[in-house]
Amino acid sequence: MKKYIIFSIFILILHSCATFSRKMIKDDLLIITKESVSMIDGEYDFKGYEHINSAGQKSEKIRNFAGIMDLNNSKIVDCDKVVIKSKALENRKTYELEFKLLKNDSVKYSFVYNGTLKNGLLTLSNYTSKCHGIPFLFGGCQSFQSRIGLTNQKNLLIQDYYDNSGAALFIMWAGYTINYAEKFKRIQ
Repeated sequence: MKKYIIFSIFILILHSCATFSRKMIKDDLLIITKESVSMIDGEYDFKGYEHINSAGQKSEKIRNFAGIMDLNNSKIVDCDKVVIKSKALENRKTYELEFKLLKNDSVKYSFVYNGTLKNGLLTLSNYTSKCHGIPFLFGGCQSFQSRIGLTNQKNLLIQDYYDNSGAALFIMWAGYTINYAEKFKRIQ
């Protein structure tokens, strides 16, 4: 009996893991390789120009860079530009990505994530997971992660997934998973 309970919990945890949906971006994706990662370096508009919702459809909901990257900082609400600079690390599939958020060419906020090259996109090290209550009994977990790439016109593409999962005594499954993407115009 104990084995069945542990197995059930394991299956529920695996089932709740969110993944990126490639089909929503496949029509406008430039595949990044080890040789072409530096193509992501550049300046981009802070405000997106095209939002793709979880159903894979373009929507009216345009977000800015801080919103799509889940950044909460009062200094960055009025930025107008994002600068990205990549640097290869010892592991040739891992890169350090420096992000600078600017307003009138003055740096308002900067941060660094590592990115792992996988399937033509860089999966960022911004994975977060928060649990409340007793997960999958009387509570749940929320997880978030981003990956970045380029569109066919060399504009920035950011894709996120957000997973909110939980249950009440394994009976009432409560949760959802959302994939969405935003495109940002290249300035330089």
